[in-house]
Amino acid sequence: MGFVKLAATALALGSVALASPVQVEPRAAAAKVCDAATTVCWSEYVTPEKIVFRVAIPDTATAGSFDSLLQIVAPKAVGWAGLAWGGVMTNNPLAVAWATATTGIVSSRKASSRSYPAVSTDVVYTVLPGSGANATHWTVTAVAKGASAWGTTKLDPASTAVKVAYAQAASGPTDPTKADSRFPIHQSRGSFTFDFAAAKNANFAALVEKLSKPAVKAV
Repeated sequence: MGFVKLAATALALGSVALASPVQVEPRAAAAKVCDAATTVCWSEYVTPEKIVFRVAIPDTATAGSFDSLLQIVAPKAVGWAGLAWGGVMTNNPLAVAWATATTGIVSSRKASSRSYPAVSTDVVYTVLPGSGANATHWTVTAVAKGASAWGTTKLDPASTAVKVAYAQAASGPTDPTKADSRFPIHQSRGSFTFDFAAAKNANFAALVEKLSKPAVKAV
């Protein structure tokens, strides 16, 4: 198994809100996107399957020692979508994501060979409020701790071309409520590069804290 601009995806103040994408077109390269509501700036890539991958990091990040924000927005027809932080399936952290009606799941996985990836504790993903699905698509936003270094590899926060890989399938996991659930083999895969220099955010910890608070509903 090989591993495995939504410029207007709305983000509500204090949490990530689901909204129908205004325009989602595949991209040849990652682009910088800043959201006015949350002030988070992302490096964003849209795959040929119209799956949006976004990453944001602290502007104070040092090589191999930083947390990141990961956001995946996918059409409802996508059962799961995954990201390989090292650009290949084997021997690097894998994030496999899907959503339920009320929340999102990011399953931390790792594979030492080209076989089904096992659950891993190397990276901890904390899913933020607002993750979930609506009638057209699903969104998962999470804080990733431990994804910037593994083995002898350290991701460079100054790099404008951090190679990652992705995979996806139409069928979802056996039990979408459990992060350790089995999921089917990918139907398509590919690779691209994130621009970490464009993904830098000042006051990153404060932004994460704000995103971690559930949105207050009007009465």
